[in-house]
Amino acid sequence: MRSTRVLTAGVLFFAAACNSSPTTTTTGIDALITADVATMTADATTEDVDVMAAMDGDIGVLISAPMMQGMFFTPPGGPRMGGCTFAGGQFSCPPTTRNGLNITRTVEFKDTAGATQSAYDAALTASIHVTSTVSGDVTHGPWSATIARHRDFMITGLAGTETTRTVNGTGSETVSRSRVTATNETRTYDLTGSSTVTDVVVPVRGDGIDPWPLSGTIHRTYTVTRTSGANPGQTVTRTVVITFNGTATPTATVNGEPFTLDLAHRTATHR
Repeated sequence: MRSTRVLTAGVLFFAAACNSSPTTTTTGIDALITADVATMTADATTEDVDVMAAMDGDIGVLISAPMMQGMFFTPPGGPRMGGCTFAGGQFSCPPTTRNGLNITRTVEFKDTAGATQSAYDAALTASIHVTSTVSGDVTHGPWSATIARHRDFMITGLAGTETTRTVNGTGSETVSRSRVTATNETRTYDLTGSSTVTDVVVPVRGDGIDPWPLSGTIHRTYTVTRTSGANPGQTVTRTVVITFNGTATPTATVNGEPFTLDLAHRTATHR
């Protein structure tokens, strides 16, 4: 095993990820980029799960204090809509700040017939359409980045008493000025990415219920430009597939390379 400190582009903190030597022909700089993308994926995916669990486009359902990571905070009731204004068939919510990131969001509730509702109803609301944008500067130790992530999620299966809900949708993100220093080397990147969420089944929030999706996939495509270190200006593409399994450690592949993500700690380990 060789430990590689890798890029974490997100909400909480920079983390070290342990990576075995890749089993394909990818070597050297390409292998480092693949490992960095895997860990960035862990961070972005944890944030996705956070948005899914909240159901209202917000983040912060997953407790952000390092010692509390992996625990699940469950505020009572449905989506948290305090301060949001209903107009034109949807709620527009005032900007908020979580973990140093700025969040804007809109939420639309629908019944089983597809009619818009002016309030969430635990018995009658059948689906929730959420758009959410999370942006800001993040710094932790030797790592810093400016991120912007947009999500457009449709959450279905809510009508009546349910134990799970299903999420489909799309997302996009940019990560600029991403910087990590490790073993006397500094690597910086600019990245753009898109994602597709397909049939991700999430448990209904409740005491003692973990937030980790039970099944479904997220496909991500990243265009990565290295802006310093060896080969500055090098641009590559990485395709990522995350498969959920009901735990905090879903599997993922990055250009076919197998990884295990740790969503509780936002790291990736090569398998």
